[in-house]
Amino acid sequence: MDAQRGLSEEWRLRSLEENFLNFKESQREQEERSRDQQRKLQDRMRVLEESLARLQERQDPGHAVAAPSSAVPSPSASVSPAAPAPASPAAPSAIKPSSAQQSFVSPPPAYSGKGLYDQGMTLVRAEKGEEGRALLEKFLATDPKSALVPNGIYWIGESYYLEKNYPQAILTFKEVTRRFPKHHKAAAALYKIGLCYQMMGEPENATLYLRALLKDHPKSEPAPAARKLLTELGG
Repeated sequence: MDAQRGLSEEWRLRSLEENFLNFKESQREQEERSRDQQRKLQDRMRVLEESLARLQERQDPGHAVAAPSSAVPSPSASVSPAAPAPASPAAPSAIKPSSAQQSFVSPPPAYSGKGLYDQGMTLVRAEKGEEGRALLEKFLATDPKSALVPNGIYWIGESYYLEKNYPQAILTFKEVTRRFPKHHKAAAALYKIGLCYQMMGEPENATLYLRALLKDHPKSEPAPAARKLLTELGG
């Protein structure tokens, strides 16, 4: 009877957990749509600024070349045939491009593929979670079949963990364990899920995922830390 009651209690907790995490997922999707709209607005503003910069360059008087003298001789020239011919205008010196012009000539390097992943992961490790997450999400969108996809999702989870957004971190780490259960990052994701629940004051759920880690990945790199944490939690 006690076993059945304990099982019922566990399923009730899991149901509450899933409902809460689904609510947080809905919030995350709304935030992503908002960020996408903001990025589109910034792109339009950048195009407008570039157009204005090009227009200013065309209107810059420093770029104007002096008009050649008229081919028709003046009356004074007709009565003074021996007058020396006017000196030809000196060749204009090279004009140094403006800073706006230089930005078109030498744009900053654009990352793609593995470069997006490497730069995003580096930023997350440097505790610049939001910036790193943006690059990692772009990496996943542009190269969804890469072998680094599990790693990319994991580091997005790390970015939320840095921000102490533990519910969103849990959802992201669970995506690693759900989609790539045999990948080495699945063990790290299970460990981080346990840490998230511990930080949220839910040791029972933390214990559940740490045990899953030790069962499915007993020889993984985070296994010793998981055993230590499990002992501290009394599990």
